[in-house]
Amino acid sequence: MKNKEWREFGPGNSIRSSFTIEVTKAARRLLCARALRLSCLLILLAALSAAALAQTAASSIRGTIADELGAKVANAEVRIRTRSGAQLLATTDAQGMFEFADVRPGVYLVEVKADGFSSFVSDEIGVTRGESKNAQFTLRVAGINESVVVVSSGSPQRSAEVSKVVSVIDAQEIEARREPSVSEALRGTPGVRIQQQGSPGALTSIRLRGQRTFDTAILLDGLRVRDAADINGAASSVITDLSPIAMDRVEILRGPGSSLYGSSAIGGVVNLAPELPGEGFHFGFDAEAGALATFRERAKFSFGGNRAGFTFGLSRLDVRRGVDGDDQYGNTAGGGRFQFHASSAVTIAGNVYATFSNARLNDAPFVLPGAFVAGAAYPRAIASASFQADFNNPDQGRRNRLLVGAVRLTHQVNDSLSYSIAYQRTASNRRNYNGPQIDPRFAAFYPFGDFEFVSLNRGSTDTLDARLSARIGSSNFVTAGFEFEHEAAVQEFGPPFGSVPTPQDKQKTFAWFGQDQLSFFDDRLQLAFGIRGQSFRLNAADRPGALQAINTKSAITGDGSVAYFFRSTNTKLRAHVGNGFRAPSLFERFGFGT
Repeated sequence: MKNKEWREFGPGNSIRSSFTIEVTKAARRLLCARALRLSCLLILLAALSAAALAQTAASSIRGTIADELGAKVANAEVRIRTRSGAQLLATTDAQGMFEFADVRPGVYLVEVKADGFSSFVSDEIGVTRGESKNAQFTLRVAGINESVVVVSSGSPQRSAEVSKVVSVIDAQEIEARREPSVSEALRGTPGVRIQQQGSPGALTSIRLRGQRTFDTAILLDGLRVRDAADINGAASSVITDLSPIAMDRVEILRGPGSSLYGSSAIGGVVNLAPELPGEGFHFGFDAEAGALATFRERAKFSFGGNRAGFTFGLSRLDVRRGVDGDDQYGNTAGGGRFQFHASSAVTIAGNVYATFSNARLNDAPFVLPGAFVAGAAYPRAIASASFQADFNNPDQGRRNRLLVGAVRLTHQVNDSLSYSIAYQRTASNRRNYNGPQIDPRFAAFYPFGDFEFVSLNRGSTDTLDARLSARIGSSNFVTAGFEFEHEAAVQEFGPPFGSVPTPQDKQKTFAWFGQDQLSFFDDRLQLAFGIRGQSFRLNAADRPGALQAINTKSAITGDGSVAYFFRSTNTKLRAHVGNGFRAPSLFERFGFGT
């Protein structure tokens, strides 16, 4: 070994220098291991102390749900939320009564939903140590729904408090419309444009306020979901297959959201909020069929008790005859949530989401010689004259897989302070392929035969998100956070002459962010200010040639919003200004193809 090091590093002190580097790496690993054990110990101690404190001074929230005529509403879904994001779910009994026993002292929002009634959200309800709070709520038939919004500020707010432009599509509306995909569920929302380039399964884009599709951030329960192997490092390649399975609601923030959610939130943010497990055991199944030989089957079940519960949904969509009769598409999607209340102050929740899709694709349109007319700067687009429209390719298609798993710990330290720690892993695998077959009607366009290829794109993103929230007085709510993200991607491209693999490319991201929310004049005036700093780290050895000497640049984003609510006329005036950014993708950093 010494001779090998002598030849590799040369004479002198090089051997001792090499030994010093190895010791440093070992020390770092030992330090990281000890830090991880210390973090786990601190979390365990916090959970135990919270449990002990809760046993000595229990608080509760109970009440009754009735309609406008005073009749009690049974089987209503009652949910309480804290500003830290923790939430509990209960169902009213035959007398319309509900109870949340052993809750942590603090400030809560109560949200009520029932079939045939508009959703209701209460004002903030404060509970002190050992207090039993009683409340009565009245539901109205029809009218405009109230809702709790998370995406605008990263913490639960009543829709009347939100100072940014947010739309909410709840589970009841999604179910009533029977939409098979998230993109179709968003269609018709103000400021949202949905484009689908062909039959179901073709490339679909979501554009918020006219921005590009990769300027829209997709979140699952507040954590960003994107494809690290995508050419833009965004969620563009996975939007087509997203299915609203086991979703409580979909929130759409229109306007810059990079101060809280980082990359690709220039035009806005779409947050998919998973459904919470209810009390008892529930199971449902349905199947339907429609035009284009479309078949859809769905199953959902949940089970919950006082301290723990889970919900899971599964759907299968088959389109056996596309718009032109040949474009098949199949998508299997599943999603669920597990929630465990270690104590009245500590909640551990986990989310899973997955899609497996297979689609047959058409050849893209291309220009014909008729488009090059002398003297015509902008020739008219005439099918089969100036351009050839897309047409069927018998053996071209794609297979996509998306897997997302996340876990979050939320701790309400006291009635003014809380924190959350979350980890999420997103893994994508895309396979695009094309064989030698050609539609005989268009064989003249391929005098040398069709181009055969297989392209594999695999990406992964690991995200660690930590947030600390504090209430300062009755009108100031401050949030500070740290986010670490590690993304990696690898591609293999198989042309007719052999396979061309690329090494795994990696990028690390560090971000610090903060937000201050202020309210005045009995919550009629709402102000919010946010800022985020983000830096990137690449290993020089991973970058070829001249790229090694190029330093990565940091990004600083911020936004501010103000809103004033006129209760007498139910009118709100809003203003929101900010900037956003999209982080360079691995394709842009390292230049591998897709």
